[in-house]
Amino acid sequence: MNDRCFIPNVLSMLRDDWIHQRMRLRSHEYTQLHTMRLWTGTFNVNAKKPADAIKLLPWLGSNAPDVVVVGFQEIVDLNAVNVVVNNLTTTRSQQWEEALATALNCHVSNDGYELVLNKHLVGILLIVFVKKEHSPYVNDVMGSTAGVGIMGVMGNKGGVAVRMKLYDSTICFVCSHLAAHTHNVSGRNADFANILAKIEFRDTEDVLSQDMLISPSSSSIGGGIGIANHDFIFWLGDLNYRLNEDNGLTVEDCFMHVEKRNLEFLLSHEQLLLEKDKGNVFQGFVEGPIKFPPTYKFQAGTSFYDRRPDKKVRAPAWCDRILWKAKDIKAVKQLSYNTVMDIDISDHKPVSASFEVKVQHEVESKKEIVQREVSRDFDKWESDNKPKILVSDNGLMDFDAVTYHVPQTKAFTIENIGVVPAEFKFTPKINEAKISKPWLTVSPAAGVLAPRERVQLKFTVFVSHQTVQLLASGQETLDDTLILRVANGADHFLVISGKFLPTCFGASLEHLVVRLEPVRAQPGAIKRDSNSVQRIPKELWRMADDLYTSGLNTPNLFLEHAAEAETQIIREALDTGSAFTSHRPQAMASVLLHWLQTLRESVLPEQILNLESSRAILDSLAPIHYNTFIYLLSFLREVLNHGSENNLHVSRLACVFSRVLLGYSPERVASPKIEALEKLLVQYLTQGAL
Repeated sequence: MNDRCFIPNVLSMLRDDWIHQRMRLRSHEYTQLHTMRLWTGTFNVNAKKPADAIKLLPWLGSNAPDVVVVGFQEIVDLNAVNVVVNNLTTTRSQQWEEALATALNCHVSNDGYELVLNKHLVGILLIVFVKKEHSPYVNDVMGSTAGVGIMGVMGNKGGVAVRMKLYDSTICFVCSHLAAHTHNVSGRNADFANILAKIEFRDTEDVLSQDMLISPSSSSIGGGIGIANHDFIFWLGDLNYRLNEDNGLTVEDCFMHVEKRNLEFLLSHEQLLLEKDKGNVFQGFVEGPIKFPPTYKFQAGTSFYDRRPDKKVRAPAWCDRILWKAKDIKAVKQLSYNTVMDIDISDHKPVSASFEVKVQHEVESKKEIVQREVSRDFDKWESDNKPKILVSDNGLMDFDAVTYHVPQTKAFTIENIGVVPAEFKFTPKINEAKISKPWLTVSPAAGVLAPRERVQLKFTVFVSHQTVQLLASGQETLDDTLILRVANGADHFLVISGKFLPTCFGASLEHLVVRLEPVRAQPGAIKRDSNSVQRIPKELWRMADDLYTSGLNTPNLFLEHAAEAETQIIREALDTGSAFTSHRPQAMASVLLHWLQTLRESVLPEQILNLESSRAILDSLAPIHYNTFIYLLSFLREVLNHGSENNLHVSRLACVFSRVLLGYSPERVASPKIEALEKLLVQYLTQGAL
């Protein structure tokens, strides 16, 4: 095998993707359109049990559509028990499913329908049926829910969705119950947006990968198939939009205009139509002309609007709606949009809409011909051409002034100057497992470029505390060569180098104590008197002095993390000797802990904890390690003297410093050596002697 190629299954996936895209461009050559009749209905049943099947017929009709989609709201009371426990919803949804199945198979068609899916969320229920003759062509069925009610997550308000592939077109049905109250327009708009973002369908990788190729930018926030990833979307439910009431249109005015059938005037005040025209909600959706009276609020058991004086009188409203959206708007024709006044079990009236939908159906014999031609074209491109890429800057990149723990990013531009797709991938050097040294990352590390396509390869240098120790000891430099391998083409060698600025982090105590000046001294830098003898590093003294001056009373000092931007400024001041700018004591405390953790040799070598006595431990320390340890312990005793203000006690400080003194992170899990040092620190800090 040619070691310059990707592994065969990766090459096969890339080839299949290329062919898939070309097949989509030529789909009109092997696709026929099937006209399907689709019926959709929505009904807020106000927690009523299912009516007799025959009573649903005026709503369902008798035309036997190919697909029946029914959405309900409030199939149970939206009380706290049902919202939280949700134990009645399943029973009630099954009852409604049985009632609908009976109506469809006994009265609309002679046993002609099969259930596709029943999906519910508290009071919201969505049921999809298809004629049995179409069942073999229904695939990739999935359901999903999104609660947007109480606290933005509970199911008293929200949406239920069902998606499927019908023949070779994808369809998504959404049933929702949005926020109530006349003036809560923004709440309803937000509910719509949240449902659109939250609903995602997850199943097999094959289903996801095929449908995500349709429109990757429309995927949901979680990475699954989103609502927008479909050829057709039908959105129905109690959307709860009302009439805008003001001084020019009172509740009584609304009743008067309904009685006079002045629907056009009322619709000019209708919230959903107004918000949709502004682009605030249901962007890109279509709704048929509304020629029926408002469907809410009625006195249950009648067809009269509820105007009882002992009840809160609400203006009539078109709460119950059905909208649709299609990638090809010509593929949908709305046939009807109406309500049924004779069904009176609820304070809402049911609404229905019927459509003719043209779904795609691939003709296999024609598709095979096109696929052979596309595959032959790909094979010819592969045989006649080899991929070629051009790397900017001759593949040389230099990073100036790299500082500790501060990422730096630069980019190469690579361009496919050939006439075939170029598959590239960074590959490790011989006898190495990674494509680069630990301080260097690259993105993307692999990909495919179409002819004349360009992409930026971003290289980020980040010196961690492990790397800085190697740099300080001379075991590492910021130099690396990466191999960019092009499948069936030439390798490219990208040379990365950087200049690392000296730092006190990762250095040894011995190195720091002999320097009078900061490791990266600048004019005006703070430094020690050349006549004085340093017993501890000046950087430690500066940090402790700063905390002693302004931080001892700070609550939870050494226990809270600080923002990286703030600690970066302090680290720079330590390295250059410049004065500290204004900062929080917690930031200085974090830097001190980090400095101790990153020392090339820890203050206390772990092996000395095997000695029998605390005195023996101290006697075994090198002078600079001894001085540093004693200085820190004295400083911690001063910190504890302010315990009433900073809320620190000896066990908490011992827990943190026992780890950093051994060169570990403060969050390191306890070990016997750590626990031994904790006891040693507690002994000194409480008794004042070792």
